[in-house]
Amino acid sequence: MLSNEIAHHIDLFSVPHIIFLAVLWPGAAFLAFFLSRKIGYNHKLIWVCAIIGLLSEIEKIFFFIERTPGGYRLPAEHIPFNMCPFQIFLIFALAFSEAPQKRTKLLSFMYPTMVGGGFIGMLIPSVVVLGYHGLLDLATYRYFIFHAMLIFLGLYLYLSKPIQYSIKSFGSSLMMLGMVVIIAVWVNAFFGWDPTVNFWFIVRPPAEGLPLLNLDRGWTFYILQLVWICLLILILCYLREIKRDLPKLIKGKGTRGSV
Repeated sequence: MLSNEIAHHIDLFSVPHIIFLAVLWPGAAFLAFFLSRKIGYNHKLIWVCAIIGLLSEIEKIFFFIERTPGGYRLPAEHIPFNMCPFQIFLIFALAFSEAPQKRTKLLSFMYPTMVGGGFIGMLIPSVVVLGYHGLLDLATYRYFIFHAMLIFLGLYLYLSKPIQYSIKSFGSSLMMLGMVVIIAVWVNAFFGWDPTVNFWFIVRPPAEGLPLLNLDRGWTFYILQLVWICLLILILCYLREIKRDLPKLIKGKGTRGSV
């Protein structure tokens, strides 16, 4: 890695950052659309993504691991529990599943969180990328390619339709997201609410000076913004299913109530 003094950092919305977005966003979407039409749902592709995710995490661990008098230590903030690294465990869970088509709740959760998490991760690179990695660092390309892979896989899981997505998928995804957030709050509390740990960006925003996600009005208002953004992403991902199934659901309840 180049030293911070000579490395050209990936500043937020700089020309290199915009180039990464302009190439990888549409590239991931096109590849997901093409492969979903060409081969449909293929379990081997899940294994390919699982291996890419594992190699990405191994590279990150080797980059940040520290040598101490007692041995080697990985700082707490780099434990793979944040939103996007956590997806690697889910990808392997799907890859090892003997009947992935029956994993309806898992697939319902993976689709929007991969697309939304990968999108936000590339749009607002974490302070780790902004502060440590330079334009010529392997870690920079690893970061953006990994998040592009998440967008690709999330869209692929939706477009190839291994399950029939519905408004129930939206409900399952919302419930699982709430459970993960509660766990993330507990984990952040376990580490003493350390701002450098910041799992799922609950302690503080992912970067300074953001127009929406900031602490200008205090932590409570920031969390409300974070919740609304997550909810909006889920709604947008399942907008088609909500528009299709919600009227039927309302009509069905109305019919039962009139009997």
